[in-house]
Amino acid sequence: MPHILLATRNPWKARLFTPVFQHYGFDTLTLNDISPNGKPPAELGVTAIDNALAKARFYHSVDHPWVFGDDAGLEIEALGDEPGLQARRWGGHFPDDVDDQTWLEYLLERMRDVPPGKRAARFVAGWALIAPDGSENTREIQAPFEIATRVLRPISPGSPITAVRAGPPDDLARRQAEIRAEWERWGILSLHSYHQERL
Repeated sequence: MPHILLATRNPWKARLFTPVFQHYGFDTLTLNDISPNGKPPAELGVTAIDNALAKARFYHSVDHPWVFGDDAGLEIEALGDEPGLQARRWGGHFPDDVDDQTWLEYLLERMRDVPPGKRAARFVAGWALIAPDGSENTREIQAPFEIATRVLRPISPGSPITAVRAGPPDDLARRQAEIRAEWERWGILSLHSYHQERL
């Protein structure tokens, strides 16, 4: 069975995307599997797709002919679209290894005086899939939501925003279903699978 390398160390992202790739007949590896202490490429792009492509290109190789890179920014309207692309680091305010609780507390403090109805936000994600033939496939996804005024549920490790995302519980199964539906709309893995079968 072929594998896809997920160019991430984030456990939440690995849990989200693994079922998608399994559906298409792939095993998955993450950077924790191949390079536990390796340093990732610098994320210097001006868009999420730029950064996703940089990650995928960095790890694409003979050993890893299928590589998936993902990058996601968080834009909060009341904060002038902060934190932006460097959502986890909040534009440099935090180090790479900031813990979930510290990040969440900072968000809630920044949003303390923002009333309900004015707490709109959106994820802006970039996906990049590099295939064995070197073809680069990209997609941008935007997902609007509302930030609650208080913690609604426990943090999903690796994604503190899940604790304050208003609406139905932002549980793993729901997010996996949304991501799988987006991949079905994109159709890129179905297309590659078709060509592989024809070879």
